[in-house]
Amino acid sequence: MVRKDLDHTRSSLMMALSFVLPLVIWAIASYGPWWKVARQISLSAESPRLQSVYSVGDRLTPNIWKDFTTTIAQDNREIMAARESGQPTAGSARQNKKILRQIHPLAIANSWLTREQEIDDEAIRKTWLQVAAGELKAKKQPLSTENLAIIKSNAEMLAKAGTEYPKETLLKLLPESIEEVSRPVYLVPPDVVAVSFWKGITAGKPEEGDANAERKSLLQRYGESWRTIVLGFLLAILVAIPIGVLAGTFDLVSKLVEPFVNFFSYMPAPAFGVVLMAIFGLDLGPKIMLVFLGTLPSAILTISKTTRGLDGSLLEAAQTLGANQRQLITTVVLPGILPNLYKDLRLLFGTAWTWLVIAELLGFKSGLAEIIDTHGRRFQFDIVYPAILLIGLSGFFMDQILAYLARYFFPWVDQPKQGFFGRFFSARSRILGPSSPPAAATTLDSP
Repeated sequence: MVRKDLDHTRSSLMMALSFVLPLVIWAIASYGPWWKVARQISLSAESPRLQSVYSVGDRLTPNIWKDFTTTIAQDNREIMAARESGQPTAGSARQNKKILRQIHPLAIANSWLTREQEIDDEAIRKTWLQVAAGELKAKKQPLSTENLAIIKSNAEMLAKAGTEYPKETLLKLLPESIEEVSRPVYLVPPDVVAVSFWKGITAGKPEEGDANAERKSLLQRYGESWRTIVLGFLLAILVAIPIGVLAGTFDLVSKLVEPFVNFFSYMPAPAFGVVLMAIFGLDLGPKIMLVFLGTLPSAILTISKTTRGLDGSLLEAAQTLGANQRQLITTVVLPGILPNLYKDLRLLFGTAWTWLVIAELLGFKSGLAEIIDTHGRRFQFDIVYPAILLIGLSGFFMDQILAYLARYFFPWVDQPKQGFFGRFFSARSRILGPSSPPAAATTLDSP
């Protein structure tokens, strides 16, 4: 029915469906039968017989993958045949270094080497010898039996050559891959995102000596994001509340402040990023100030509108009783707008989260934005989406908590008898809709 409220059961069902339906659409798009199976390379190699160079992370069709592995295996067979005939294939130091560097992606996955050691030939050579000797174990990305035999064979030749490189060609590691559905790189299935999210929030601090020891965990970056948001938002409301209340109470202040604030609100806060870095440095300062600048104009205008919506009869009654201007603000205006002001601050806190990603990219990258930017550039969306999801969940559940606490902060205001989520949506619709005067009147003792 038009303009008729649903009963409690139907209302709760519709609220649940508003979250379930997008998840179902995401699942259908991800798991649908229209995607082809592909092989994602986890260990690669090169051959002059191949027209293309395949890198780790590339996805190949089954036919191309078969041709790729067959070609590398054929190269190794020819090298072994030449050795057995007593006329081994001559190889240069440069060529053998290139073959040894094949192990670098595997070494990163197993924390044997860092990304910066991609061309550190001495470290790579040492890794081959340690793997062959059994000193390094492939725990996260295990080696096939064939590749382990190739590593041991090449390690023997490296040991015989001493500090030099062998004069004959080394064997190539056979390509390895993971079977995956050939979806678009941005369409990560829900289960992959869920696993990545769980690993991120349960990961402990890297052990000393680990190749990734300098990297911060997801929860550490999450804490940095909360610090940026809370400090920037608190600073904004500390400035906005007194200015907004005065502008909503006195027309002189309103005409002096609001035109410029309204003009300033059309200036995108990120445009001041360079200026903020010049003033506050490259660490935490410009990030907090960007959240501050992004939140402040809307906070002043919203609070002044809420103050202006106070029932004028309350002010007239207080003035009749002899209240001065200070008493009007402290005993009539502030108590009268407090419930609606609380709702405004809830909405403004949600707005502050929208500035987080831009703010944390100023100067030295930090927080969840660093994960989104760094891994997004590498198309690692299984890591990007959990960070984005964490931002959304944080803002949403924080607003839920604040909405729930409102019934205890302002028991005199009528609260709808709904569930936890129902209070959130009904309160948010009232904030976004036309403002209404407070339900309760404030009295003032006569002087």
